[in-house]
Amino acid sequence: MPGTPDPVLGSDALTFAVAAALGIVATTVPIALEREDRLPEPWRLALGGGVVSALGHLTLWSLARDLANPLALFAPSRPLLVGFVVLAVLVLGAQTAIPWYCYARWRLRIPLVVLFGATTLVVDSFLHVHGETDPLGLYTLFFGPVLVVSLGILATAELLGRKARKSRR
Repeated sequence: MPGTPDPVLGSDALTFAVAAALGIVATTVPIALEREDRLPEPWRLALGGGVVSALGHLTLWSLARDLANPLALFAPSRPLLVGFVVLAVLVLGAQTAIPWYCYARWRLRIPLVVLFGATTLVVDSFLHVHGETDPLGLYTLFFGPVLVVSLGILATAELLGRKARKSRR
C-alpha cells in the first residue's frame, strides 16, 4: 500500500519482537543493577541511561534508513540538522533518564512501565522505512515532548500517592 512503512527486518512480527525486547532491556536495567547492589547515584544512572538510550535510538533510526536506501538520508542545512539532532537527543534521552532517575531515587515503577511502552513504540517505528512521514521528526517534535511531560506527571502522582498512603498508616 502506498505510504505504508515497510519493516526493515522483513516482517512486522519480527520488528515488533525486537522492539519489545529492547523495551524490556531499557526497563529492567535499573532493577538488575539494584539486585546486584550496583545501582549508582540517581543522577549518574539517569545521565548515563539517557545518553546511551538517545544515541542507541538515533543509531537504529539512521541504520534503518541507510540499509533501506543508502542515498536517501535527508540532509537539510547544517545548523538545522545539528539543532534537530540536539533536540532529538534531549527528548529521547529524557524518555529514559526520567524513569531511571525515579526508580533509583524513589523506586517508582509507573515510569518504568511507560518506558517499556515508549521504547517499544519508538524502536518499532524507527525500524520501519518508506512511509510518508519520518518517525524521528514526529516523535522529536510532537509525541516525545508529550511523553516526557506525562512521565513527570505520572511520577509525581505515584510519589504523592505513596506519601499519602504512608501518612494514613
